[in-house]
Amino acid sequence: MKTILLLLTVVFTTMAVTSCTNDEGEDLDVLTPTEEEEQLLLRTGKESEEQKD
Repeated sequence: MKTILLLLTVVFTTMAVTSCTNDEGEDLDVLTPTEEEEQLLLRTGKESEEQKD
């Protein structure tokens, strides 16, 4: 019984991990905290300019 439960756990874990991977083969864009902050500041700056118009 423990063996069956272990196998089921391995199967479901494998399914969960493989479904979370990037299937298209594209590289992921990795943002550093400073790049993310710069993008956020640019986005909020554009929104505030649009509200002024």
